[in-house]
Amino acid sequence: MRSPVTENADEQVEKSFATAVGISPNWQLGQSTMNSDVQIRTIGPPQRELLIAMYDRFEPLGAALGLPPRTSEARQQWVGNALAQMVTVAAFSPAGEVVGHCFLAADKPSSAEIAVFVRQEFRRRGVGAELVKKALKWASAKGLASVWAVTPSDNRAALQLLMKSGFRLLKSTFGTVRLDIDCAR
Repeated sequence: MRSPVTENADEQVEKSFATAVGISPNWQLGQSTMNSDVQIRTIGPPQRELLIAMYDRFEPLGAALGLPPRTSEARQQWVGNALAQMVTVAAFSPAGEVVGHCFLAADKPSSAEIAVFVRQEFRRRGVGAELVKKALKWASAKGLASVWAVTPSDNRAALQLLMKSGFRLLKSTFGTVRLDIDCAR
């Protein structure tokens, strides 16, 4: 448990960082403006082709630390691996297309890394926030203590999404930022 002095210092660092990357330091958690026509559901291998179709249309490929993979073959393998993870959820358009995807990849029995991707035309509509929210609910239900993320330090959209979802800054080094959230709250 962090002391109140450390917590206040941590909050100041997070607010300074948030301001530096263009995020309001007074954000409110859990706010979403997602189109109610988009549905968030857990998915598995039966939805593999729908997920591959989303990533085949995804831009920019490889921008998030090499993900999603640039080649079709590598993307197909990556999607198969993503679907095998402990939690995987997707956002479906009214037409039944996958427009967003989020999964948790366990690295220890009590923690997992989160990855979230939203198709361009559905960004800034609350889809990513709802995907993260649903994945974190599953993480808590599965008994995870924490979830973490690594993102390029210049990916303002990802940083904003994660920090608005309650993640806190752990460290920033060599062009990447590591954040985490306590699931046992």
